[in-house]
Amino acid sequence: MNERTHHLIKASVLASRYGMREDLRQHLHMARDSGVVERAEIYECFVQLHLFAGFPAALEAMRVLQRVWPHEHLDPETTIWNTIDDLSNVITRGKELYERIYQDNAEIVRQEMLKLSPELAVWAVVDGYGKTLSRPGLDVKTRELAVVATLAHLGWDRQLFSHILGAVNVGVSSKDIEEAITIGVTGDSKHLDHALELLRRVEHA
Repeated sequence: MNERTHHLIKASVLASRYGMREDLRQHLHMARDSGVVERAEIYECFVQLHLFAGFPAALEAMRVLQRVWPHEHLDPETTIWNTIDDLSNVITRGKELYERIYQDNAEIVRQEMLKLSPELAVWAVVDGYGKTLSRPGLDVKTRELAVVATLAHLGWDRQLFSHILGAVNVGVSSKDIEEAITIGVTGDSKHLDHALELLRRVEHA
């Protein structure tokens, strides 16, 4: 895994919990000074964080980012309107990425979610994959690695397994997935072993 990707994944993990804000601040200083990461890439990692760690985590992460690495020429009104696509385009984009992530399991995952909550099943495609994860500001491999690391850190095993599979499906190497998991799970060998076992299950599926 290259330095750029490592910085982005680590930032995502640190941003997922309120109590790690000081560590996040320090890490963002390092990422900015490294010269290998663009602010916009970190911004995208934090935008998608609302799907996996909640809006509070995403908003607080943005607050820290703005303090450490301010966007001097931000025009909020123009920016937000430029990100709103025609809804049909969003749905199409979401369906395409959804199918790419889940491949042969896409229909199984869809049906399971529909049984649990029809609203969440629709929002997963429209808001999750359409409005957020298919945004052009960050490549899909890096997005999936950041998601894997965050879910490993937060301990959401079922979703972690799905996104490990998704990372494999979009061409991420097992080595990079293992490194992302290791970044996400620090200081808990039992949790790390369990997360890596999920990776092994995907590899041998």
